[in-house]
Amino acid sequence: MDWSMLFGLLIFLILIGTAAYLFYRFAARTQKAFRARQPNLRVTNLSATTSGEVLTLSPEIENVGGGVAHDCIMQLGGWDGSFAVKHVYPRGPRAQKLAIFIVLGPDAPIRARPLSNGYLRLCYRDGWGLTYESWYPVSQQSNGFSPPYTIQVDLEHPDITEPRPSLREMWQLLRPQATRD
Repeated sequence: MDWSMLFGLLIFLILIGTAAYLFYRFAARTQKAFRARQPNLRVTNLSATTSGEVLTLSPEIENVGGGVAHDCIMQLGGWDGSFAVKHVYPRGPRAQKLAIFIVLGPDAPIRARPLSNGYLRLCYRDGWGLTYESWYPVSQQSNGFSPPYTIQVDLEHPDITEPRPSLREMWQLLRPQATRD
């Protein structure tokens, strides 16, 4: 074997290793910057009050992420209504916790008849228009008599649907607006 060929192979392997290391650092930095700008809305607290036959749920929504959440919608399966807010800001000077009041009378569909798949849905978009959804399971508890049912929302185990852009899409979204024109 020729020494020049062995030396060339060694140089080639060093170049490939350096390129792989630099690409890994670029990918990690891009993913970290992208995640830092993503909103993350969560139902952080839920209280329920009853007055006679009327049940009032009041979930609190908070943005625990780093970006602003736009066009936020909350829906409860079996509730004839929804709650919408234009912007929810992350932690900082404009941060806010939103308390929503969901009034469920004894004739509300979620309290009047058993539902097979109950949910509390929280849907929002980030600054790039990518859609996020959180689905909190809702169970109905019978009090031993006929309806109305009481409602329990599991805040510990939401099903979260987030966009999964590729590295290239993340990089393009993070580029300044002036370079896109």
